[in-house]
Formats: sequence, structure tokens, C-alpha cells
Amino acid sequence: MWQRIVNWFKHLFSHEAPVHREDNGLWWQQDDNLVKVGLDSKVISELGDITFLETPQVDEAIQKADQLIDIEGGKAVETFKSPVSGKISKVYDGYQNDPTTLTTAENPLLVEIKTA
Repeated sequence: MWQRIVNWFKHLFSHEAPVHREDNGLWWQQDDNLVKVGLDSKVISELGDITFLETPQVDEAIQKADQLIDIEGGKAVETFKSPVSGKISKVYDGYQNDPTTLTTAENPLLVEIKTA
């Protein structure tokens, strides 16, 4: 019983930024000046066997609507645009080293962008 009350208070006072979902399958979440960007699992499954993934490098500047993620699957090739302007602060390069792991990941997080 006490644990439920504690969890309720934690939830009541916690701040979690909303997740924005684009029609093309890109999702992003902004918390202060950090934006996390990933892809919806559904769009990944629609691409088929993933063979290639490319993202910008850490410290690379990017403008809103610039090419952010290129992904190639057995059924299609897709390019996703950046939802914000800023500098790439982190790249989850495990997916670039082995893009096939994207097919088993749940809504994988691919890059983080630090805004001005």
C-alpha cells in the first residue's frame, strides 16, 4: 500500500517530456536543450531487412529539415529530416555497426541533438 502512495507521488511530481511522432515514423523527445530522435518500430518492419544506416557524426551541426537519418531496407530506402537545429551530441553507433539489430529493437533511439 505504501509503495503505491510513494509511486503516485513520484509520478505526480516527475517531469517527462512528451514524445512527438511524425507521420513518416520518426519520433523525437525534447527535454530542455536535448532532443532524442529515433524511429518507430513499425516503419522499421515496413522497410524489411535493414542493410544500411547512416546518421551525422558527433559534434556535427545540423539545421531543422536537414537530412538526419538514411536507412536502407530490403523493401525501400528512406531519408528522415531533423526536427530541430543544433549539434549532434550522441550517436547510438551500435546500430550503425550492425543495422540488422534495428529489426529487433523497440522504437530505437538513434541520435541526440543539443539545441542552442
